[in-house]
Amino acid sequence: MNDLKHTLVIRPGALGDSVLTLPALHALRLAGAENLLVLGTPASWGFARQDHNGLRVRDFASSEWLGLFSESAPFGECARAALSRIHSAVVYLSGDTAPAERALKAHGVRNVVVIPPPLAAGPGNAPHASRQLTNGLSAWISAECIEQAHAVHDSAHDCFLQLDEVEKHRALYGIGLDAAPAGGFVALHPGSGGIKKCWPPQRFARMAVELSCHDGVVPLVFFGPADDATRDAFEAAMPPGVEWQPVDGRPLREVLALLSLSRGFIGNDSGVSHLAARVCPTLTIFGPSHREVWSPLGARVRIVQAPEGRLESLSVDAVQEAWAELAALNA
Repeated sequence: MNDLKHTLVIRPGALGDSVLTLPALHALRLAGAENLLVLGTPASWGFARQDHNGLRVRDFASSEWLGLFSESAPFGECARAALSRIHSAVVYLSGDTAPAERALKAHGVRNVVVIPPPLAAGPGNAPHASRQLTNGLSAWISAECIEQAHAVHDSAHDCFLQLDEVEKHRALYGIGLDAAPAGGFVALHPGSGGIKKCWPPQRFARMAVELSCHDGVVPLVFFGPADDATRDAFEAAMPPGVEWQPVDGRPLREVLALLSLSRGFIGNDSGVSHLAARVCPTLTIFGPSHREVWSPLGARVRIVQAPEGRLESLSVDAVQEAWAELAALNA
């Protein structure tokens, strides 16, 4: 479909939402999209390598784009200029999308497809979120292209994630290091966007102690902007004298680089876990969420599910056993 050469993708949301949209972007590229304009949450797309691969990200919440939501509100000059080059648009929005569809077509976008954001029904009743995001593209894109897109699982083969050595050195410098430690890192993220999805931080601290004392690695512990209480609890549970490296407030490209330098990752059902799964062996801890729909995409991913979805019931021993199995597979 030649009209895909210049394509707009409207995809606001959190980090995990953005990472799970990568197969859809790859499917569009394989089908001929040379220039992809993503209208989303810039902070959630900060991991993506832009410009070099025809990808640009613009702010969904900017006043430039108010014309999408109200016929009485004009588009800004930059938005009008962008739309003048767009042939097709993929709209990942819920609710009444008719005003956005009319506005896009009124500004010359010939083809518009609306795909609702992923829904999680009970186990077995809904496809994986990434499949839900690509299913609606089947009218434009061949099944073969879609399957090829879903086969891209790691940063080495992903043009949107590829890292160079300069970026890796910059990421280390950003946390005060000149090089990775001799024993390597294992990354941990004890937080999440929702407290109900968080394994107790004190148990993450026990994992960090085990990794440091028995495996000889330095725990690289990530904290996000909503993780203040989690960080306090984690730090209080860490005994003195155990070496660990906090990572707080770094840009997502640096987070991606640090994850790529790690021997593995252990985290909750969160956006950071989705990012980690693309660059290193990843163990994700699931509580009430449906793993069939929301599991991270990657070739080296293992899920440990809390009994009956209750994270407080998941023991450190169970997570250690799952981690040992994952580490052995990737040794």
